[in-house]
Amino acid sequence: MTPDPIADHTLTAFFAQQSPPPRDLAFEARVAAGIARRRVVATIAALMPWTIAASVLLWALAPLLGPVVDGLSQTLAPAAAILTLTALAVAASVTAGRRLSPIG
Repeated sequence: MTPDPIADHTLTAFFAQQSPPPRDLAFEARVAAGIARRRVVATIAALMPWTIAASVLLWALAPLLGPVVDGLSQTLAPAAAILTLTALAVAASVTAGRRLSPIG
């Protein structure tokens, strides 16, 4: 079968009419930034009542929780120091291991 030049020209003209419009990336970036900004504001606005309620609850319970927190802080201070130093040692050893390992 030989290709028909008239059919090819007709198809080319048809597909040229159906080509998508050019994209404006700067406009798309501005729209995406606006959508993200609105989502952030909506998320913060949705979390504000919960934050206020938690703050009021902790303020009301502060006289009851004060002695408990003081007692636990004295008891858990050595464990917190040990965990902090262990985490620091692990982070330092992982960083040193990555620097000293051969590339490959």
